[in-house]
Amino acid sequence: MHEKSVPFKRMVFVCTNVREGESACGNAERGEACGFNLVEKLREEVKTRGLKGKIRVAKSGCMDLCKRGPNLMVFDESGAYKLFSGVTPEDLPALAQRFTEPLSPST
Repeated sequence: MHEKSVPFKRMVFVCTNVREGESACGNAERGEACGFNLVEKLREEVKTRGLKGKIRVAKSGCMDLCKRGPNLMVFDESGAYKLFSGVTPEDLPALAQRFTEPLSPST
């Protein structure tokens, strides 16, 4: 096993879980706010801002917060994290801007 530092300033995990019969983050009935769409739009936003290679946007499994979703978690290199719930495509530019700011430890 090899341990290394994370090569990104931020890791963003977007829930893309699909669950039949429930309002999960990855379910298509969420339309533009579907987790899969948010991943693609957020990746575009990161690239547009010149942050590719500094911020990694990845799909995640269930965060067990489906009723609050779509959900995403942002981790910085220190391990501090923030949870964002009820995210819409319109929120993404402001979120991308926040990724350049320090995160305070979450409780």
